[in-house]
Parts: sequence; structure tokens; C-alpha cells
Amino acid sequence: MSSSSVYVVAPVGADQAPETTLELAARLSLPWGPITHSDSGSHFLLFYQDGCLSLQQGEDRAASPLCVDFEDGTLTYRQRHATQPEAILKAIGARHSERLRVVDATAGWGLDAFVIAAAGHRVDLFERSTILHALLQDGLRRGAASQDARVVETARRMTLHLGDSGLLASSNLDALPDVIYLDPMFPERRKSAKVKKNMFLLQRLLQDDVPSASLLRDTLPLARRRVVVKRSLHAGFLEELKPSFQLSGKSSRFDIYLTQNTSLV
Repeated sequence: MSSSSVYVVAPVGADQAPETTLELAARLSLPWGPITHSDSGSHFLLFYQDGCLSLQQGEDRAASPLCVDFEDGTLTYRQRHATQPEAILKAIGARHSERLRVVDATAGWGLDAFVIAAAGHRVDLFERSTILHALLQDGLRRGAASQDARVVETARRMTLHLGDSGLLASSNLDALPDVIYLDPMFPERRKSAKVKKNMFLLQRLLQDDVPSASLLRDTLPLARRRVVVKRSLHAGFLEELKPSFQLSGKSSRFDIYLTQNTSLV
């Protein structure tokens, strides 16, 4: 979805937004103000609601806009139990009491990155969409100011970057990551009862913005231990590269590519 299909509109709610509508529009180079009904089925609205930067498709504000909320009850539960062997922690190869350096090269809503960081690992999030980057930035801002000390500590382990795996190769990270995590968006995914609302909205927003055809190949030389790719259960291998091994669940799986780039420290 092109940035011209996203409009910045006036905030909703009594809480004061950290910036004005004009400031937000200027920062993201987006149009602002009222839009015509002829655009109602194809656009997205970006606005502050009760102090949270929120995204919504169409004009109906009753459609429950979404924001990056690291204090969400479900996510908080996952955070408090993140030291247990959750699937994603098994996939990144986290050993007991070990602290890894992880790069989430396709950050999206940041939920998986938050669970990894909640387990004590340091996570660099790379997101190339300026809209998603802004939503993540706002979520981390609120997370750092949370009344929940666990959320604050987790947010401090997360560093956000605007860019994709190409930027990762030339970034100023002080060391190569132990693990690179990929959860790419692809046209093969379609809306169904099993697709959560936040994922469907993300697919619609990024439907014309597919990842690099060499995303996996680009990141394999950059991980010291492994690259982990999240896939739907019956999807083919990313870039037709067979993984070293897999961890499968009910609806998705993790393809693990061992790299052994231990000399690249």
C-alpha cells in the first residue's frame, strides 16, 4: 500500500497527543485533513487516540483502530511467562540464563520481538515501512514510560531501526547478532477466520510492498548462529532453501538455518 493511501487525521480522546496532526503529517510526509467518501474503501487513517498512535482502515472510527500496545493483557501474560520454553524461544536456540543478541529484520507489530526481549535478550528491530516504524516508535515510547517495571525493562532491551535487511548489512551494530528472525509478509496469505485482525490489517497495508526476493540469502551471512524464519504450516521453504531443521506447531512453523559464523565476532 503506498503512503499516499494513508491520511493523518485529528486525534480522538481527552489525553494530550505528543505531537499535533500537522507535526505528525510532516514527520511522515503524509497528507492530512478530511478525505472524500470516494476514497473510503481504500485508505487508512493514522491518528492519536487516547495518547496512542493508531491505525485504521476506512472512515468508521467504531472499527477499533489498532496500535502497538506492549501493555496489552495477552502480551503481558506472554512476557511474564517468557522464561518458559515458548516456541519462539526454542526456535532462536536460547539456552538457560544465556542472553542472545537478536535482530528482528521484519519487525511488523513487534510482538515476537517483545516476547524475545522479555526473556532477557537484546533485540534490534528493523522495519522498512515508515508507518509501522512510527507505530512501533510510539509503542516503545509508551512502554518506556509504563507503570509496569517489567514492560519498562523489556522496552529498554529493544532498539528500533528504520530500514530492512539491506540496512542491517551496513548498519552500525556494535557486533553481529547471534540470531536473525524473519517473519516476512507474502501475497499467499489471505484473510480467514484464523487470521488475526492485526495481521490482516498489516497485510492490507503492505500488500504492494513485498520483501526482497533474496531476504533470506541476504541475512544468512550476517548471523553468527542461526536465521529463524516463521512460516505458515504448509508454506514452501523461503527462497526454496531447505532449513537445517524445523519446529512445527498447529498452524505455523519455524524453519531454522544454522550458520556457524562464529569467526564473525
